[in-house]
Amino acid sequence: MIFLKQYLKIISYICTGLVFVFASFYILANLYHYYELRKDYISSFNSQDLTLEIDSTLSNVQANINLYDSKTYKGNVSASNMLMVKQKLSNCIMAFNNETVNNLRTKNRITIIDVYNLRESYENDILNQCVVNNLYWLASIDESFGSTYLLNNKNITKLYMDTLLTSSTAYLKKDLLNNSSYYYNTAISSSSVKDNTRDGFYEVMDAYNRVAKLVLYVSEWYKMEAGG
Repeated sequence: MIFLKQYLKIISYICTGLVFVFASFYILANLYHYYELRKDYISSFNSQDLTLEIDSTLSNVQANINLYDSKTYKGNVSASNMLMVKQKLSNCIMAFNNETVNNLRTKNRITIIDVYNLRESYENDILNQCVVNNLYWLASIDESFGSTYLLNNKNITKLYMDTLLTSSTAYLKKDLLNNSSYYYNTAISSSSVKDNTRDGFYEVMDAYNRVAKLVLYVSEWYKMEAGG
């Protein structure tokens, strides 16, 4: 009986040791992958070509809407509608300067987690706030608005906006999440994280840029209507 108790005690010690070894292994593996996810793979956000292009586009938008002067305006669109459009374009500029983007502007390097957050902000701030809430009225414009130009281009504008709204980046989110799962990292998986960070960043920023071009298009009409 004593022998059996000692034998069971030895077995319990062995099991405890094995559990400790495996637990330590997975903790170290997770910590290593956690470190990998926070490695930077892209240079400064502010120095990227797409960032510079979007910034330039939005600067042009701001310059265009600043040309409107209610005291001298003599166009066909009512003053209230001109002020409404100006506010909506300003709202889009604010949507581009969202918290995620402003946070990236303070960093010298970009990680895959930053790209994931940037993709989330594209759906929440750019598509929902800018396109849906502040631009989609262009799809239902009629003669009462007073702009023949916008009315004649309503269908193609609607098609462009619908394309933006249906071109989902959901698959990119899935890829980013897959690369955020904790597992033991190899050189191949590290390379995958690096590639997805780079490719995901450029893809999301290209989506940002397409919406920025739409905002610019509306502001160019606004500039023309304002007499600029």
